[in-house]
Amino acid sequence: MSGTSPVATRSRPVAAFDFDGTLLAGDTLLILHRLVRSPRGQLIDGLLLLPDLLLWKSGQHSTAWFKQRVLQQLLTPAMQRRSAEQRSALLEHSLANALWRQLRPEALARLEWHRQQGHRIVIVSASPRCLLQAIAERLGVELIATETSDPRNGKPIELSSANCKGAEKIRRLQAWLENQPLSHTELHAYGDSRGDRELLQHAAHPHWRSFSAESRPYPTAQGLNRWLTPLALVLLLSALAGLLQLDPATQSSLISGLRQLPAWIPAILAVLAVSYAGRYLRFRMLLGAERIGRISRSEAWVWFQGFALTATPGKLGELARVQQLHRQLGYPRQPLLHAFLAERLCDAAAVVAWLAVLVPGQLLQRLSPPAASTLGISALAALLGLGASIWIWRHRSHWQHHLPSGRLAQACLPACALSLVIWGLEAMILWLLVQAISPTAAFNTGQAISTYLLSGTAGMASLLPGGLGVNEATTTLLLGQAGIPTSLGLSIAILRRLCSVWLITSLAALASWSDRRS
Repeated sequence: MSGTSPVATRSRPVAAFDFDGTLLAGDTLLILHRLVRSPRGQLIDGLLLLPDLLLWKSGQHSTAWFKQRVLQQLLTPAMQRRSAEQRSALLEHSLANALWRQLRPEALARLEWHRQQGHRIVIVSASPRCLLQAIAERLGVELIATETSDPRNGKPIELSSANCKGAEKIRRLQAWLENQPLSHTELHAYGDSRGDRELLQHAAHPHWRSFSAESRPYPTAQGLNRWLTPLALVLLLSALAGLLQLDPATQSSLISGLRQLPAWIPAILAVLAVSYAGRYLRFRMLLGAERIGRISRSEAWVWFQGFALTATPGKLGELARVQQLHRQLGYPRQPLLHAFLAERLCDAAAVVAWLAVLVPGQLLQRLSPPAASTLGISALAALLGLGASIWIWRHRSHWQHHLPSGRLAQACLPACALSLVIWGLEAMILWLLVQAISPTAAFNTGQAISTYLLSGTAGMASLLPGGLGVNEATTTLLLGQAGIPTSLGLSIAILRRLCSVWLITSLAALASWSDRRS
């Protein structure tokens, strides 16, 4: 379905808005998908599209190719199951209403400001025109979009123009302006992704993920993005170098364990996926308390890329993640720092709570009945600890101002509860590996949690990249206390790291590299 927009008047400035992620807090195709498919159907469609998604993300195919696949597998069947009247109602009413509800209020306010200034307003979007025409008419603006065949005729939907992103947005905008050179046009441009880069770079007033009066240009490729992937690869290579230095017996034990591992991989990856989904939910909960952003694919994607530096010494990667979120999403640095600090405090509280519950009981099970002197020393240590706690509390005026306050402090309670679940869940990866490689060992879930947390604490205290070496050694030692031989214990410790932190680091580095490449 195609259409020709009226020619822009020469003397009037132009305000060009990207749609998905800019005017709209979401993705048009995903919103349509939720309208035409049940949750179960959405899951099935997602699985069917997964191979195409991987081919697209790996650079094997273009965005236009993937969009055509989405149109064929999602939109075409949805249209063909409906009558002509139902197809028109879906596009002109149901979808338009759903999109209207997710328009950003701050974007609408800025659009209205341009209207009051007498500016020409146009949406320039890679989404199909057939999906945006009704909402553009409701907004009273013109539309430049990817053209397709008419979906209302019930035939397979095909692209009939180039995908309207990147340089194509400039070409289409220039064609819309006809004889008026774009270089002579006062252009206000609003965008949120790499597909808007050229549009923003050609604008006299670029607004990268911003609706304020001040211009914000598209970020350059300097700074964090230049060294994020190389540093992550160095961290991964350091882990692989440690594996190659193992003695032959340990390498043989590791290979034997790997042969038994494939059957357990789905469960391990499922635990890891649920755990990191919980981490993102906690992050969003804390940012929501700071009134920053909202849940979205772009935010989750940038958040995940930050884990490429999760293994940096002393968690310096957290500062890099703040900078990355600021540069790519426009989030203010100070509230981000507050949210990350609150997140670390929640982690610390969860770790202390788990260890306080589990470790004393585990120690008592391994010790013989204590002598009177041991009881006396333990009582003295408890009194000293209580006294230190009271002293710290009485002097809280010296440190209390560093703690979260207001809405962020209120959000910390549910975030701490979620942290307990996250840490307990991630420890199950260690428990699953023990079941796979040393199934005869008497190793319960409580031991898995305490071992996981104690080894992680030791690794973090070492300030080495990812606690490399210290974490594995501590895990091996604690597994040995549970009766697991050292060779198997070290294999389990290494595999646990490969299946968690190093896997996430490599995937995050790959995601960052993919973004830079595209």
